[in-house]
Amino acid sequence: MELKVIQGVMVKPDQNRASRTTEEYIILSLSGFTALVLFPFVVLRFFTQDWLLGILDFIGVFCALAVFVLVYTTHNTRVAGKILAAICCCVLIATIELKGSEQLSWCYPALTALFFLLLPRQALVLSLVVLAAIGLMILDEVTVVGALRFYLSAIATVLFSFVFAGRMRAQQLQLVHQASNDPLTGAGNRRALEQKLLDLMSLHRRHTDTVTSLIMFDIDRFKCINDRFGHATGDDILVGLIQVINQRIRTTDQVYRLGGEEFVVIAEQTPLKDAVLLAETLRTSVENDPVLSEYNVTVSVGTAQYAEEETAFEWLGRADKAMYRAKNEGRNSCCVA
Repeated sequence: MELKVIQGVMVKPDQNRASRTTEEYIILSLSGFTALVLFPFVVLRFFTQDWLLGILDFIGVFCALAVFVLVYTTHNTRVAGKILAAICCCVLIATIELKGSEQLSWCYPALTALFFLLLPRQALVLSLVVLAAIGLMILDEVTVVGALRFYLSAIATVLFSFVFAGRMRAQQLQLVHQASNDPLTGAGNRRALEQKLLDLMSLHRRHTDTVTSLIMFDIDRFKCINDRFGHATGDDILVGLIQVINQRIRTTDQVYRLGGEEFVVIAEQTPLKDAVLLAETLRTSVENDPVLSEYNVTVSVGTAQYAEEETAFEWLGRADKAMYRAKNEGRNSCCVA
């Protein structure tokens, strides 16, 4: 089993954090652009002594910059997106309330931005609420034809944004799934395992009382199975194995395909004694599965609890040694690191 890739990532854990997600880039761009666009209006309002609207625009600039700094320093996009969406709605409604229907043109960028900051359904509901509130404010200022023209264009903008955001989110989730899951078995792939180990290292540094165990297992004599029954059958066995494993682990546990016929289960908040019981349960479930037993499929298992101050590479290596000790002792057994 090659661990060089994982070892390389462990040596440079900060390298992973340097890369930003798509959500981070979106919020950084929108918050920065919002502050940049509003700032000239702040100067103009104060220059013309329009103090109330100037203060409102200044608050918008300050909040947008605060969101920018929050995301840039903490990588937290969930809260920041909601804050920025609230800023857009509040500034829009307040501007129309103070300046009237002449500010309606700001609705289109503000409503579109909501679909980049929130989930599509959340953005749709909030957009309709904002449009309803605006309608009450401009009721006496515009004609029926003018109101109809505005609402038709605004609702069309909202619906187009909703469809586009929904489609883009579905494609994004599909790409994330493909990037982090093994295409054959559906288990997490090596890349996802590396990321999970990095996240666990960060968690253990912040909370030293956290207990996590790792279970590594390998199909015994899998090459012989492939040679005898063919690679198509071998693939079916891998798929069936993961199905058996997923039926026995908790929803909070995760299984990853490390490579070939080697897999890893991460059991969070699980001390070693409980992990050993789980490992034995997995072993016997594979051995006794009616489909897998037709091909005499068994697994050798190694279990290790995370030890304070060790690297993820060292933790994975201890489980790997325990697993190979199980193989050397006759296979179809469990050993503890």
